[in-house]
Amino acid sequence: MCRRSLIMILILLVYFVPAFGQDNSLHSKARDVFDELSEGKLTLHFFNALNGEGISNADVNIEQVGDLKSDAEGRVLFTSPIDNGTLKVSFRAKGYVSSEFTIELMAGTIFFNRFSVSPSLLRGQIRIVLDWDRNPPDLDAHLVKQGAYHISYRDMRTSSDGQAQLDHDATTGYGPETITISSIDAGGSYDFFVHNFTDRNAANSLNLSESKAAVKVFSSQGLIKVYHITPEIIGRYWKVFRIEHGEVADVGEITN
Repeated sequence: MCRRSLIMILILLVYFVPAFGQDNSLHSKARDVFDELSEGKLTLHFFNALNGEGISNADVNIEQVGDLKSDAEGRVLFTSPIDNGTLKVSFRAKGYVSSEFTIELMAGTIFFNRFSVSPSLLRGQIRIVLDWDRNPPDLDAHLVKQGAYHISYRDMRTSSDGQAQLDHDATTGYGPETITISSIDAGGSYDFFVHNFTDRNAANSLNLSESKAAVKVFSSQGLIKVYHITPEIIGRYWKVFRIEHGEVADVGEITN
């Protein structure tokens, strides 16, 4: 398909798809691709981890690119200095946790360009945020405090001790799924995992590992951990990390 024809199709998606009730994530994705093709730039998109809305007027610095401002939809467009490799990104916005992370570029495109950022946290609070691509539509975040509670979309919205809650649930792809722990029990043991609810009956599915899922752990001090799922592994559960004695310990297992 020629470049001009592709741009015309994207124009239809950007300007006419919303009228037919399609989801905003698809519209946003089409808009990103349209702008990248028409302007020859790449797009990063920043979202509020509590409600999924774009974060405007954020200060974003990209390595070898410079300082940028996010637009009304939470996007920054930029020309990449490299086609393959990684670039460091820093994010600053009033009312949000300052964050630093890396983006991966492959053949001149960003491997994954959506980042949900936590609003500011109080000292001692932890916020866990799951983002992924459009498919599978429904990934679920789970937090288990051993011997106490299990937080997910189904089991409990708020823990029995009132110290943790599910803030945001997503069922049509992309995320975010967000859980906040108000106070960590120093003597407690917590497990965080992701379940591929869409393919819950498909034992041989690769869809979870191919979802580009990423989990970010925020504190009042900043973005303290980022986990990316390993591709090409069969499994419906991604055991991401454990918190013991107040410390986050990596797990990173995909199982059935």
